Order: sequence, then structure tokens, then C-alpha cells
Amino acid sequence: MPTWHGPKAGGSHTTVIEAAMPLVRKAEVLVDVKRISPGFIKPTPGRPGFRRVKFDRMNGVLRVTIRGQGAVQQIWVYTDHPQRVQQLLEKT
Repeated sequence: MPTWHGPKAGGSHTTVIEAAMPLVRKAEVLVDVKRISPGFIKPTPGRPGFRRVKFDRMNGVLRVTIRGQGAVQQIWVYTDHPQRVQQLLEKT
């Protein structure tokens, strides 16, 4: 799995699943995004599937849950405008 060391990286965990990389790269160039913090990776053995993305808006943060081939990961995107950032990231 690739590691990511972008200018808006937050926390010490830098490994990102393949399915999340396009979203992370898009988020790091958005002006409204302050920080991106990848969460732990949970393997999903025996569950191959398509890429799925779920957004949960909270106060000052957008929690993005991404399921890829054999793993699921939450990416925390810190912003003052979660709805606007979600709309832009949904196009990824």
C-alpha cells in the first residue's frame, strides 16, 4: 500500500489504500482543506468488491470511509466548509 506525505498531512499514519489515493490527492489541492489525516486500515478478507465512498459531515471535519479491494479506511478531512468540500470530492 502506498504512503502519502502531502503538505496537508496530519498525524503519524501515512499509509493510504489504493482506492483512497485519488480522493486524498484531490483534497490536498483544495483551498478549503486544512488538514488530511488517514485512519487505520481494516482488511476485509474474502470481500472483494468495487470502490465505495461514504461521506459523514461533522463540525469542522469530513469523515470519508473508502472501501477498496480487500480493505476499508477512514480519511479525516479537516475544513470549515464540509459541504462544499464533499461536493468537490464526490466528483473524484
